[in-house]
Amino acid sequence: MAEMKDREGTIVSNVHVAKDIYKAVIAFDDLPEGIKGGQFVHIKLTDNSHVLRRPFCICDFDCKAKTVTVCYAVVGEGTKELAGYEKGTRVKAMLPLGNGFTPDESMKKIVLLGGGMGSAVLPAIPRAFVDREYVTYLGFANKDKVVLEEEMRELTGNVVVATDDGSYGRKGFVTNILAEDMAKLKPDVVFCCGPEVMYKALKKALEPFDVPVIVSLEARMGCGIGACLVCNCKIKRNGQEGYLRVCADGPVFRLDEVVL
Repeated sequence: MAEMKDREGTIVSNVHVAKDIYKAVIAFDDLPEGIKGGQFVHIKLTDNSHVLRRPFCICDFDCKAKTVTVCYAVVGEGTKELAGYEKGTRVKAMLPLGNGFTPDESMKKIVLLGGGMGSAVLPAIPRAFVDREYVTYLGFANKDKVVLEEEMRELTGNVVVATDDGSYGRKGFVTNILAEDMAKLKPDVVFCCGPEVMYKALKKALEPFDVPVIVSLEARMGCGIGACLVCNCKIKRNGQEGYLRVCADGPVFRLDEVVL
C-alpha cells in the first residue's frame, strides 16, 4: 500500500455528466503507483464545516498525467460542496486506500458489472490490468442516470447497458440480463459494484453458474484507514462469522463470504 500521508491535489475539471452526477479529475504532485480498481481516495473538503473526509472510489487514473478521476452523485452537503469546486481548487487527500480488484492468472475473461453509481468503480480495473478480456454490464434506473458508457466502451470494447424501465438499452434488472447471457459469455470471474440489494439479486441469479463473484462494498466511513471501526461488515469464512473493516480489509470481498 502507498505511504499513508496527505497528498496535495488540484482540481483539473469538475463537470456535470448526468442528472445529479459529476465527474472530477484531480492532479497530484506525487501520484502513487500501483492503483487498482476498487481502491478509494479520502478527500478533505476545503471548508471547515465538514470535519470528516469524504471517500470516493477511484474511477480512473492516468499515471503519466498524475491524475485520478472520481465520479460521484450529489446526495448530501459534502458532495454538494465538492460539486462547487472549480478548476484550480486545491484539495488534500489520502490515496489509494483499501484493497482493489486483483485478478489472478486463471481469470482471463472478466465480466465487469456496475449498478447505478457502483459503475464508477469499473474503469480503473481494465486500466490497471490491460492484459485481460473484458465484457461490461451497466445497470441504471432510467436513461437519465446512465454514466460511463463511452468510457467503458473505450476501455473494454463490449458494453451492455440495461435500464429498469427500458428507457435506454435492454429493459430489466442488469443482474437478470447478465444471467441470461452467462452461458454464452463463460467468464472466469465477475467483478461487481452496486447497492446491497443488487448483490442479493446477483447471488440468486448466478447460483446456477460456477463462477466466482467479487464485489466492492459500500459503507459509511470515518477515518478511512481502519482505526475507527465505523465501517464494519459481517463476513463468513470457514464456517465462522465475524466482522471486517470495509476501508482497510476491503472494500473488495468475495460475494459468497459477505453476509447480506
